[in-house]
Amino acid sequence: NMSKVFVIGFNKTGTRTIHNYFKENGVPSLHWEYRRLAKKIVANDLEDKPLLDGYDNYTVYSDMEDHINFNFVHVTHFKQLDVQYPNSKFILNIRDVENWIKSRNNHMDGKYADYFCYRLEINRDVLNDLWRKEFCEHYNNVVEYFMDTDKLLIYDIEKDSVEKLNAFFPEHKLDSKKYTHEGKTIQ
Repeated sequence: NMSKVFVIGFNKTGTRTIHNYFKENGVPSLHWEYRRLAKKIVANDLEDKPLLDGYDNYTVYSDMEDHINFNFVHVTHFKQLDVQYPNSKFILNIRDVENWIKSRNNHMDGKYADYFCYRLEINRDVLNDLWRKEFCEHYNNVVEYFMDTDKLLIYDIEKDSVEKLNAFFPEHKLDSKKYTHEGKTIQ
């Protein structure tokens, strides 16, 4: 069973940066796929197929989200991914919560947050509180689940150096010179 890498932090926490870093280092990596990745994983789950069926030729998977249908696979399916792909490693990519919320509010010129407000019939303040709660709950669930394993890397995109990634993935011989920060929030 080939080892997979699952990036299970929320979007706007460096998922594209991590994806590009692996990709630039020659590691087959899949990022978001315009919601298709999350949709396929959910469909595979409903059909009792392996979760990555149809996308199993990649090593790294990031931004497993379909916000239109409220499918957040990195939150809802990370335990199943661990069970189905037992040799895998997980990256919980994080950042300062307030910076993350600002970035999510800016995402797609604000249309991303507007969509959530419209669908949930709430305002931005309520949405931001909901996001804070989801961020903390996901962090705690992931840390608790992987507590007694060596399968989880908590990577703070704002504070941690690329060497932390390299040390956790020696098998991929990652070259730090290929690390670039993608999609940085403008302050």
